[in-house]
Amino acid sequence: MIENIGSSITVQRVADHSLLSRRTFIRRFARETGMPPMRWVALQRVLSARRLLEASDWSVERIAGATGFRTAANFRTIFRREVGVTPTAYRKLHGPSGSAITRTDRGPDRP
Repeated sequence: MIENIGSSITVQRVADHSLLSRRTFIRRFARETGMPPMRWVALQRVLSARRLLEASDWSVERIAGATGFRTAANFRTIFRREVGVTPTAYRKLHGPSGSAITRTDRGPDRP
């Protein structure tokens, strides 16, 4: 599932791929991971999005599509629920600059 995190993932498709009934797949998955399959998928998507926010300058819309959230609004809602801040705020704290630099930390001559 991680290799296809940006694509449409449904419990039925994964169960079919696993050659299990939907119900059996859900039960076994929850036993192994401690959570339902789609909750696990959402958390993996958030993890992937965090990595992209930290390492790239991609737009929130592009990250939403690449990580399977489909819309930026859906991405923002789920990301904030799971991480506690919006994707933009997360990027400001952990983005490509490598550290959280506030305007006052930059000094008067630096933007």
